[in-house]
Amino acid sequence: MRGDAPMILAVENGRLERLFLELPYLLHRRDANWGAPLRHEERHRWDSARNPSLRTRWTQRFIAMAGSEPVGRIAAIDDAGFADRWEPDAGLFGFFDARDDPAVSSALVAAAADALRTRGRRRMIGPVNLTFHDETGVLVQGFESPPMLLSPYNPAHYARLLEAADCRPLREYHSYVWTPGRPRAPAVERLLAAARAGVGLARGVRIRPLDRRRWDSDVRAAWQLYSLTFADVWGNTAMSWSEFAERAARFRSFVVPDLVLFAERDGEPVGLALTLPDVNRALAAAQGRLLPLGWLRIARAMARVRTARFAILGVKRDSTGRGIAALLAHETGRALERLGYEQVELSLVLDDNARVQHVIQAFGGTPLKRYRLYEHAIRAAPTHALESVA
Repeated sequence: MRGDAPMILAVENGRLERLFLELPYLLHRRDANWGAPLRHEERHRWDSARNPSLRTRWTQRFIAMAGSEPVGRIAAIDDAGFADRWEPDAGLFGFFDARDDPAVSSALVAAAADALRTRGRRRMIGPVNLTFHDETGVLVQGFESPPMLLSPYNPAHYARLLEAADCRPLREYHSYVWTPGRPRAPAVERLLAAARAGVGLARGVRIRPLDRRRWDSDVRAAWQLYSLTFADVWGNTAMSWSEFAERAARFRSFVVPDLVLFAERDGEPVGLALTLPDVNRALAAAQGRLLPLGWLRIARAMARVRTARFAILGVKRDSTGRGIAALLAHETGRALERLGYEQVELSLVLDDNARVQHVIQAFGGTPLKRYRLYEHAIRAAPTHALESVA
């Protein structure tokens, strides 16, 4: 019955692992806006041989059971890099899913908090699905449209469930929608006109697309630019080369070279703009499975995808303020128009990042969705007794 305390189990065997992975498909299968991720990709996220991000983080997963029915899940994550860089007393929680029942969410949050208490943490921040480079936050506004690639998605009641479990809002993120070809602010047009004429601060900058023949060197250049330009973004932890390379390999078959742009000065990469086709639209056709015909459905659906996510726009610190970001955004827009894309999401942008918000709005971007990150105070003594199974 709803409202009864569920049994909380630590995921310590294959049966509970399968339930943990399958739960979102059970909970959200009737939600038209939820895009089912590929099941084999979700399994790989918890395989340290395939996911380098697991190798430097401690995790413990839990599942909530109502009798024989799984009704919720959560993961406790201890990321020493995040704690050392940003929040010394904090751990993370992520992969939160639950039916609309405060008893379930409260028990799950308590279990994750107790696990992090044993690691010496005094606060818990989330949802963060392992790292801040992955899905971050709870969707709190913008439920009318499906999520784009790498964006979080959840039913509207998740925020209420977390707040009922003594989680308090900490930070918010925003996403914006941009229509290629939309009129831009006059200041942007003047800056671009000067750059195209070869004058002004962006003089000597060359914009080029990713070269598939130089995949390894271009991906390494992208990693170096990403590491340099996002180092001071709150929550960001240094991404190792193995982590970045694994992510790049995962999306290699979907990458459109003309949507991965490098800004170079004297042959040195100084800026990066990365836009990815909205693979979520194609994955929905496979319903989470590649076999027997999922791969064919994805291939056919990709040919019809007209939406994309503008995921990265970064310029090295010693080259900022020169109009390079505007050039990268402009050339990205031209490529999107040429390739027939109709709508682009720009995300995630922290609520206090006024500079980036101003640039997006100057290019004609408008608010689309809002996400919230929560924090939970960890009590000094355990709050929930775990059940054990043989």
